Amino acid sequence: MIELSGIMGIPLLKKSRYTGSDGPLRFVLEKRSGQEEEDKLAAVFWMGELCFDATPREQMTEMLFPFTQEGLEAAQTWLNEQRKGGSDSDRTGSIETVD
Repeated sequence: MIELSGIMGIPLLKKSRYTGSDGPLRFVLEKRSGQEEEDKLAAVFWMGELCFDATPREQMTEMLFPFTQEGLEAAQTWLNEQRKGGSDSDRTGSIETVD
């Protein structure tokens, strides 16, 4: 189970991305800034043994959350749901946004 509280938070994500894993699930959390949009928290996951840079982007699934503490908590919940569900080939390579 992915548990982010006490490890990292929004102040860390303002400066750098955070990577982690839980079993075969690998993930990255990072700030995404748009010129005309509010900052978003990108949660990206993939299954396997390869790191972010070595994994083809079409094998990753991304979800965008508000760049807030609540958004971070929602990202943690979403990542844990992905871990329970295993690899879902219907969503591989998709990008979704949660407001």
